[in-house]
Amino acid sequence: MIQIRHLSKRYNGKTVLKNISLNIEKGMSTALIGKNGAGKSTLINILINHLKADTGEIIDIDHVLNLNHIGVLFQKTSFPRLIKVKELYKLFCQLYKDAISIDEFKKITKLNDSQLNLYANHLSGGQQRILDFGLCLIGKPKLLILDEPTAAMDVEMREHFWTMIGKLKKENVSIFYTSHYIEEVERMADKVIFLDQGIIKLNDSPRNILTNQQYSIIKVPNTVDNDLQNLTNYFDVKIEDTTLKIKTSDVKKVIYYLEKLNINLNDITIEKQTLLETILFADVKEGETKNE
Repeated sequence: MIQIRHLSKRYNGKTVLKNISLNIEKGMSTALIGKNGAGKSTLINILINHLKADTGEIIDIDHVLNLNHIGVLFQKTSFPRLIKVKELYKLFCQLYKDAISIDEFKKITKLNDSQLNLYANHLSGGQQRILDFGLCLIGKPKLLILDEPTAAMDVEMREHFWTMIGKLKKENVSIFYTSHYIEEVERMADKVIFLDQGIIKLNDSPRNILTNQQYSIIKVPNTVDNDLQNLTNYFDVKIEDTTLKIKTSDVKKVIYYLEKLNINLNDITIEKQTLLETILFADVKEGETKNE
């Protein structure tokens, strides 16, 4: 549907996006994750034509990057002070030839008739967020771009939101979103793109990421023992306060080494990585993309 090729962007001499290439597939859900400042919002702003890239191109194969076919939910929700929910609905309906009905709008937002008569900025934070989402859907978009869509939503509202996303995917709507909730990424994303300092470090399905990159994490109490500190010479070790975290694909090898150091095995724990840990530990060289 959309091909992004060799996109780069600099601000004040600093590279924010570096040679970004990815596809947004029709009817699929793509999660864009990364730390604050990784370049996620910059990429979204370029996609929706709020920013211009310095180099690269965006190939809009199905012509969805226009106001008639795209719905955008920004990270922060805000409404004018003196406008009611139903007035917002009517206002947005005037922008499209084929708008959703008021009944559909109520199902999406879970707002009843009396809430439709409230001023939008009098709703709770979660209700304002789902209202903003409902407004994105009024024109029946083919592509949704969502920046931290479930921020401010409680558990019940988030569950409703992802149920709606599931229905949209069945209708062949493409979803491109950012999220800090890794469980939502594992559950809903068909593809995960990990952006780190403007570089794509991973671009793959959650299943493939866990299958191809998964390691175990062995946690060992940290002591001043020199032999234990020397673990860093042989294994991938992170030192966190009173704990050594050893990442390995060969648990037996680490256990053998720990036994030689007379470490009490009752003091260690072994865990499989979560998707987030797998991504953050991923051994991908700068500029390399996994399974684009």
